[in-house]
Amino acid sequence: MIGMSAYQISLQESEEVLDRQMQEMATFLDKNNISYRTSTYDRRRPYDETDLFIDIVPRQELQNREKHPDYLVGYASEPYFQKIHSSRGELKIYVLPLPDRQIQISQFVKVRRHLAKQLAFTMLIPYVLFMPFAIYGFYQLIRRHLKPLDELKQTFALRDYSDLSEVHIAHLPAEITPAIDELNHLFHRIEQEQQQQKMFIANAAHELRTPLTAIRLQVSLLSKTAKDTQVYAETLQDLEQSLKRMSHLVEQLMSMAHQDVQEKQTLQPVNMLDCVRRCVGQLLASADRRQIKIQVQVQDEQTPIYVVALSTALETIMLNLLDNAIKYNPERGKVLLNINFDNEYVYVDIHDDGDGIDPSQYENAMQRFVRLEKTQHQAMGSGLGLSIVQTALEQIHAEMHFQPSACLHGLQVSLKFLRWTSQS
Repeated sequence: MIGMSAYQISLQESEEVLDRQMQEMATFLDKNNISYRTSTYDRRRPYDETDLFIDIVPRQELQNREKHPDYLVGYASEPYFQKIHSSRGELKIYVLPLPDRQIQISQFVKVRRHLAKQLAFTMLIPYVLFMPFAIYGFYQLIRRHLKPLDELKQTFALRDYSDLSEVHIAHLPAEITPAIDELNHLFHRIEQEQQQQKMFIANAAHELRTPLTAIRLQVSLLSKTAKDTQVYAETLQDLEQSLKRMSHLVEQLMSMAHQDVQEKQTLQPVNMLDCVRRCVGQLLASADRRQIKIQVQVQDEQTPIYVVALSTALETIMLNLLDNAIKYNPERGKVLLNINFDNEYVYVDIHDDGDGIDPSQYENAMQRFVRLEKTQHQAMGSGLGLSIVQTALEQIHAEMHFQPSACLHGLQVSLKFLRWTSQS
């Protein structure tokens, strides 16, 4: 197939060479001012196939000849090629018109084809001789460059599915190295995710085991205790607390699982004030039981405040943070929520009257299943609340920072959301 294509190309180029020869001959005759001449071409006479017919005809005579046309063609203002048919076969003619005369060079098409084939074959011989060596050379070159890929294939074929260690292959082509680097980076991320999942499962099992153990012991104690005793009532109360703790932990775990499902949802405008009102309403009973006052201050209540978020994610953030502010507040304490905004962002600050968090523990506070020593005995918790909040904030590209409260005695949680505008 390749040889045939090369032959066709050579044949075409040979035809072009013959055309240039006719053009150059006509130009030579013009420059050397060759006198008028007419070939002895006769349609009825047999000619040798190598014959070339040259005619230099005065312009006036050519006009007379047009009345009795033979193989001579008409005068034109520009040089051109033309084919005509004769009894002896088809002729290809090159015409060079001049002011006073016309130069015409004619040749049988079959002669041209014969010469072109000979020339093409001559041009093809080096190609045919060289091609096997070229193919072999290309084969060896490709084979040498593909050898690292074969090694890479064997490496993955023998690799255990659980092996996420980095891939190292010597002498990889420069074009493949970035892909291997990205692959190793992916392996590293997957390994990190697996480690986090294992740690999460282990921590979740540990957190669930504690209330389950307490429930089992309390149920055992209840079965052996008379119902009309003080011990029975206290044990029943402890059992209720253990069930609440377990229920709370399960709810938190479900919330985290729900967050993973929501990761790729499209962000949309969410009314911040409506979300805050709903969350405060849900927690108002819990605050009232401990006589905790919740106060909301808004920069401008008449201006709709929309943030770029997911409704569920924003509600998760506000519920968890307000719930924490209530739980870790002393009785008769206060929770203050300030909402401010500018053209780009919405700022929400949540203050409480609790003991706060040591600045050195700010990062630890957002780790899963981590309960700070200072607060772990103050209220029931799972150590997941702030971690859930952080994940939800990342989903909607918001920020959270901790600092000592500037208004009250406890902690200040500062949130920064992207404000929704008509250009968002």
